[in-house]
Amino acid sequence: MKNRILIIEDDNEISNMIADYLGKNGYETHIAKDGIRGIKYVIEKKPDLIILDIMLPYKSGDEILREVREFSDIPIIVVSAKENVQFKVDLFKIGVDDYVVKPFDLLELLARIETNLRRYLKLTSQQTLYKHKNITLNYDLKEVFVDNNVVKLTSKEFEILYLFIKYPNKVFSKKNIYETVWKDSYAYDDDTINTHISNIRKKIDSELIETVWKMGYKLK
Repeated sequence: MKNRILIIEDDNEISNMIADYLGKNGYETHIAKDGIRGIKYVIEKKPDLIILDIMLPYKSGDEILREVREFSDIPIIVVSAKENVQFKVDLFKIGVDDYVVKPFDLLELLARIETNLRRYLKLTSQQTLYKHKNITLNYDLKEVFVDNNVVKLTSKEFEILYLFIKYPNKVFSKKNIYETVWKDSYAYDDDTINTHISNIRKKIDSELIETVWKMGYKLK
């Protein structure tokens, strides 16, 4: 099965050149000429990797990057004429995986595509990942990422968050949480649960965990 590459680029010459070259190297390619169609194709075509220009009609590349990172962590390579270091750093902070400056060599672009795909496919095939909005929880490595930034949680905080993300539609009572995470009988120790929930909210998102009145907590 061929890997699918989505090229979001409004320059016909560049987008066709990339598509032709990748097609000859065994990839299935799709081209979007503007930002709105780019997002539409991300959802419809389900690409394995995105090549993204920044200066696009209707919706800029950095807007697309932010939107995609709300529901996917597939590799995104920005191809842009901008060489400003701070601009690149800002893009890496919001989730870009690689950056290629125009004009570029197609052989180098291909190498970067192969490297990012290999890294991503290895990660997803070997590890148990759970995702919710901008949060990724790697259960095998006991790591949590928010917008691709590592967030440090205690072991109990991690297990509570894992419980919520694994069962996103379930309401957990304090008894449920305590007996699942601490693996002990619940002794009506509300302070322990309240403190851990509060800490998770502070570290990740104050609105992530919703309090359900007289019932418990659930993922929002």
